[in-house]
Amino acid sequence: MFFVQTQTMFHKIVLNQRLMIGLMIICLSSIATAEDDTLVSDENFVPVNVQTVVFEEVAQPVIASGPVRPVSEQTLAFKVSGIVGSVLVKEGQVVKKGQALARLVLEEIDANVDKAEAVLADAKRQNDRITTLTGQNMASEQISRQAETALKVARADLRIAKFNRKYAVIRAPENGRILTRSIEPNELVQAGQETFVFADDKQGWSVRLSVADVDVVKLKLKDHAQIKLDAYPNRLFTGVVREIAGRADVHSQTFEVDVLFNENELPPLYSGLIAHTDIVPSYTQTVSRLPLSAFIQANGQQGSVYLVNKDSNVTLQTVQIAYLNGASAMITSGLNAGDRVIIEGGPFIVEGSKVAIVNTDGSLTQSNDY
Repeated sequence: MFFVQTQTMFHKIVLNQRLMIGLMIICLSSIATAEDDTLVSDENFVPVNVQTVVFEEVAQPVIASGPVRPVSEQTLAFKVSGIVGSVLVKEGQVVKKGQALARLVLEEIDANVDKAEAVLADAKRQNDRITTLTGQNMASEQISRQAETALKVARADLRIAKFNRKYAVIRAPENGRILTRSIEPNELVQAGQETFVFADDKQGWSVRLSVADVDVVKLKLKDHAQIKLDAYPNRLFTGVVREIAGRADVHSQTFEVDVLFNENELPPLYSGLIAHTDIVPSYTQTVSRLPLSAFIQANGQQGSVYLVNKDSNVTLQTVQIAYLNGASAMITSGLNAGDRVIIEGGPFIVEGSKVAIVNTDGSLTQSNDY
């Protein structure tokens, strides 16, 4: 794919280069005749533009897209089975902490509380009577212990009945939003059956990405990211890496990375919005940046460029390409600092050709003048 892109770029610059070379040949002829009779005939030199190799430490951005999700996405359910009496919120509704969301019909549940209270009251009376008889040596220690046990069991049963009564009403655990609603009034629901999916606004929102193994090893927690949303095309958000999975997904063989939005005032977000992220990793590489126009050919991670030596000759050099960044290729090996790489004019020369370097002011310099 990289080879196709570079070849396409080469074709785009060919027409401009041909025009430029025609003008340069005229300039070379004039300079050689009028100013320096010692120069070799201009037809032996090809005008080129060069770039001096400089190495720098850069971080290759990790680019990935994924869905927006609330950090805390909770499934809410009733503690006990029963018939739904009322549903008090709609899907997508914003709710406050403690707000009632749905209730069961409480007749049976309240009856269980009443029953437990009655059993407890009787257990207290029995225990009091046995305690009195034991003090008068009219009841054995075993009977006394049984009465105490019955009293404890009755108290526990009442706590259970009241607990079930409390959670026969579903309330919002925090300020947030109802993502989905899956019940309607008069339905019979089982204990633990999903009723709502709730997003906790307090925990924030994040983007869940699937990252390849070659990229995940570059990332660390709190690495910074830029986030773009299709739903808000004119806004740019920022975030940090919140979580990095410790193992790959068994199906995709990618690693889940969670990027947390760190904006204090976010626009309304919805679970499932598509986000595009550029993460700047802590990991850096020493690379040299070359324009794609410098490449004579490329195949995968390798490419070929022309270097200019001090004898006005050129040599073809193989370089290792780390990655592409816009219209530039980042080179990790094959070049030395200070090398002069031909970035324009390469398609018109062959190895061993002599060149004249185009200066910034448009004048020409043979490389052996350096």
